[in-house]
Amino acid sequence: MQKKKRVFWLLCMMIAMLALPVKARAAQDTYQLTNVTKPTGIKQGAVFSLRGTVTCTNPIQQICVAVYNASKTQIMQRYIATPNQQTFNLAQADPYIMFDRLSPGTYYYSIYSRGSVSVKLILDQKFTVTGKGQIRIVNPKPSADFSIIQGSSYAIGGTVVSSYPLSAVRTMITNSSGKTVYMHTVQSNAASYKLDNSELDMEMSFDKLPAGTYKFRVIAADNQGTVANLVYRTLTVKASTGNTNAGTTGTGNAVTNNKDYLNTDEAVAVPAGYVARTTRPQVNNPYFYSANYNIYYKYDSLAPTAKPYYGKIYVRGNCTWYACGRAMEIVARAEGNIANVQAIFGGDPVGIYQSNVAKGKFKYGKTPKIGALAIFNYGPSGDAHIAVVENVVNGVPYVSESGYTESALAPNALRTNIVFQYQSIYNWASGRSLLGYIYLI
Repeated sequence: MQKKKRVFWLLCMMIAMLALPVKARAAQDTYQLTNVTKPTGIKQGAVFSLRGTVTCTNPIQQICVAVYNASKTQIMQRYIATPNQQTFNLAQADPYIMFDRLSPGTYYYSIYSRGSVSVKLILDQKFTVTGKGQIRIVNPKPSADFSIIQGSSYAIGGTVVSSYPLSAVRTMITNSSGKTVYMHTVQSNAASYKLDNSELDMEMSFDKLPAGTYKFRVIAADNQGTVANLVYRTLTVKASTGNTNAGTTGTGNAVTNNKDYLNTDEAVAVPAGYVARTTRPQVNNPYFYSANYNIYYKYDSLAPTAKPYYGKIYVRGNCTWYACGRAMEIVARAEGNIANVQAIFGGDPVGIYQSNVAKGKFKYGKTPKIGALAIFNYGPSGDAHIAVVENVVNGVPYVSESGYTESALAPNALRTNIVFQYQSIYNWASGRSLLGYIYLI
């Protein structure tokens, strides 16, 4: 039975072949492409030339050169010719297929030919047109010309966003003579780059700058060759009057502190089991002295690691480092999740407050409560500040806090010489307005 079926189909095929014209049976339409140019990636507005020869074993009755959209549902450009010969030079179609007029996107360059026997797709080349990318920065910091006190740190911020993957992001500081003081470049294959607590942030050593006037710049480039100058600000470094600053990084206008904004007439309850900190944390406390817990302890320029961060200069205190450790200590004792603390810390005090508002990790408000973080806005020296409310006496909050300090004297082995204060909230809040409180428990 199977043998009879095979014989039947062979007979059908022989009859079909005999029904074809003798010329068709003698030679099918076979094509060869010689030195044909094929687009793969073209920049918007760039010219691409069609070259090469199409050869067929039989005369080419008609040939169509076309560009389709990505889904092949629309013909963008087309050229049709009737050569009636075995060869066709694609240069004839070149003036009619204008790649430089295509918008950014994905396309197909296709060639169809009708020979003596059939119509055949002989080339189907996918290619892309890339446009000129846009590079911008979101929430840049600094957002205006700024000033710092000599010896003070400053944290840059913002997110560089690009239409195409970034090839590089660069920050640089030049002095009044135009000489480059600091310059650092990072390579990136992503479409965005966050400056906050980045490698670029760490390489801009604002605290090492002598008094004077500088220019700070942020420049970025994408993989399409677009280069953008994103930040160009004047930096004024004012002569230092001392080496201890209660605040940390940041910039802004001078503000006046409203005392009524800090204290309260309401009764303040002490949370159950709360233990106020009125002395320095011990060196074996991991919330303060371990990079696994405290993000600031990863950097010698932001915490009392007892390692010099340049020359023989050591950091002996920083308000954000201390507040981060104390916040985790408070939350852990209240059997909370210290990951919520780690989620909002990493920037300067204002950034910490804004991060908590955005992420909703803790409640916040304007009334002091024991166990809360007190966040102060940027002050006349160009920095912000953060402290921890440990008690409220006669309506006045008392806080534990540290202040940014650098010294040729290293923190000792027991860290008994780091900068720490337990005092009225007014002592180091002078000249700054309260941004708000973050309620940890």
